[in-house]
Amino acid sequence: MKKTGKIIITIAVILVLAAGGYMFVIPNIMPEEPQQNVELNIAYVTKVSDLISGFSFTSNRYSGAVENQEIVSIEADSEKKIKTTFVKEGDEVKTGDKLFEYDIEDMQLQLDQNRLDLEQKVSEIKSYNDQISSLEKEKKNASTNKKLTISNQIEAVKLELKQAEYTKSTIEKTIEKLQKSIKNNIVKSSVGGIVQSVNDPASDSYIKIASNGDYRIKAIVSEENISDFFLDEAIIIRSRTNNDVVWTGKVTSIDTAKPITDNNMYSGETTTKYPVYISLDSSDGLLIGQHVTVEMDKDAEVETSRLMIDAFYIVDADSDPYIWAESSSNLLEKRKVELGVYDSVLMKYEIISGITEDDYIAFPEDRFSETTATEHNEMPETTDDDEQNAADGSVG
Repeated sequence: MKKTGKIIITIAVILVLAAGGYMFVIPNIMPEEPQQNVELNIAYVTKVSDLISGFSFTSNRYSGAVENQEIVSIEADSEKKIKTTFVKEGDEVKTGDKLFEYDIEDMQLQLDQNRLDLEQKVSEIKSYNDQISSLEKEKKNASTNKKLTISNQIEAVKLELKQAEYTKSTIEKTIEKLQKSIKNNIVKSSVGGIVQSVNDPASDSYIKIASNGDYRIKAIVSEENISDFFLDEAIIIRSRTNNDVVWTGKVTSIDTAKPITDNNMYSGETTTKYPVYISLDSSDGLLIGQHVTVEMDKDAEVETSRLMIDAFYIVDADSDPYIWAESSSNLLEKRKVELGVYDSVLMKYEIISGITEDDYIAFPEDRFSETTATEHNEMPETTDDDEQNAADGSVG
């Protein structure tokens, strides 16, 4: 019995020790899993001032491109046949030079036919007037019952007379138009320049001429800002690759008749833009097709106080906008923001309220919640060249 008791005690001790060993193992293993979960539940946030540092946001800067001076389009009348074209692509023309000639043979035949039709209508009108005059005389001597019948006849003839007079007027206008076309069957250039293209006569622009002169800038301006531009307004043009290289010019044309639609990839909204044309005081160093930025001269050296944030930081920009920002408890929170203008060139939104330059924000991810811990992601120091390259690359 004593031996049996010792065995039982020994087994019990072994079990206790085994249980104790298990308890020692568990604490060393269990923290491993929570450690991984904590790591996955971290959001890296960046200070707003770091995100916008190195950028000099001037008010109202727009994208533009260098192109030839005004392109003049010469349309051909689709109702006329072209007999001869006097120019080809690449030809230099002066104001008043012949471009093309219409075939007047068909027009002359049409004119002759319309003259015959006019004579016929004049004869018809005389006949109707004679009928009316005769019926009026007959009506004076007719009985009461007969007068009513004659009155109806007179009204019917008057209606035919009005139709004939309208047709006569239409024929006269056609004759006048044909006579002018025959007289002006040769179309001449209204500008001096280089023939850029000779197209299908049925197209909107049969002949295109690049007028003489230096290059000009075509800028694209949103419908919200187009009212800021005025003819002859002084403009500064900057190189996209070197912000210190500038040209000057003035607004020569604001083409609100040819809007351009643009789809915003972030908000899904469709915006309308308009071309603004700028003449240059000097085009030295510019190339056709070169991309530039333009801004009004009066604003060129004035830095804006607006806080502009990249569009991809803003969630639900078109309905209930918010940004994932760091709270005072070092957790993420959905910080509602009030948005101002959207700069389609820089692809940034103006923040009117909700965050400041001292706040920390995160690039939005689906896994975020308001229990996600934050960790600061400090921006590395940059050189002046790095900042300039970043600023240039952000435009357009």
